[in-house]
Amino acid sequence: MDSNTKIITIQDLLLWGNKNQDFSNEANGKHRIKLIRHMDKRDEKDIGDKVYEGSLYMFYRNYKDLFLTYQSEQKTNFFENVEYIVSFIGEEKCSARFVGVYKNCGHVKIRGEISKFDFRKVAGFEELEEKVIIDWGNNAISWHQWWEHEKYVIRIDRGMSEDDIPLFTSYEDVVLDFHQLRAIFDKNNEEWRAKLEACNCVYLILDKHTGKQYVGVTYRNKNSDGKGIWGRWKVYAETNGHGNDISLREIYDKDNSYPASYFQWCILEILPLNVTDKYAIDRETLYKKKFGTRSKFGYNNN
Repeated sequence: MDSNTKIITIQDLLLWGNKNQDFSNEANGKHRIKLIRHMDKRDEKDIGDKVYEGSLYMFYRNYKDLFLTYQSEQKTNFFENVEYIVSFIGEEKCSARFVGVYKNCGHVKIRGEISKFDFRKVAGFEELEEKVIIDWGNNAISWHQWWEHEKYVIRIDRGMSEDDIPLFTSYEDVVLDFHQLRAIFDKNNEEWRAKLEACNCVYLILDKHTGKQYVGVTYRNKNSDGKGIWGRWKVYAETNGHGNDISLREIYDKDNSYPASYFQWCILEILPLNVTDKYAIDRETLYKKKFGTRSKFGYNNN
């Protein structure tokens, strides 16, 4: 990082205005504070008693509890004498996004040299969380460092969500629960509308309770208003998640809170707005076959 661009450190920013007095006292005293940059590049991650696939960035954005469990399971000697941790998610190159300050309230040894720490979120830093990006420095391998190692702020951006709606980053990153989906349409979010009206897609609805899946597709004849993904997903938002799909409607009729509680939407493949009916249905059929959603493992009935 060029010395001319160094304006403020994350240490100065967190202490500015005494957001939390206990944390400030520790930072100005014994300094038992560590900075953590989470950037685990392994394809599989052992979290709790299970193995998960995916990036920590994805876990944080879509499965916050899973990310927090990952964060809490660390080598005992790394954090047993630490009072606070300042947590970051690693991004491109050596940058890192600030996601919160946590107080270390002790640990319970769970296996070998690994402990599950009781890290509790500290209030007072909400305005900075997910918005501040720092330069971690060239020594990215050293993922936990003491407070004394100054880290300069690169930028402050919009963050990862606004009004409980995740910011649109790419079609590949779209993962929405029902409440997020509903909020996008209730608030007529202009950014999401522009992106979802710009194309069609093959999409997947995951039942997070059973693991069953439903594959659908959008194309002009399937949308009354012909507005790409936006037109079809709007129906899901307006029907409490079932979208008038036969099998999903049956689930809703048995328990009208079920889709809103457990359904999750994502995009499998982008299709052009002028996609032909035949091509769109062929792509949908392929994904149904790939995921076995016409069998006992899924909700497709055709």
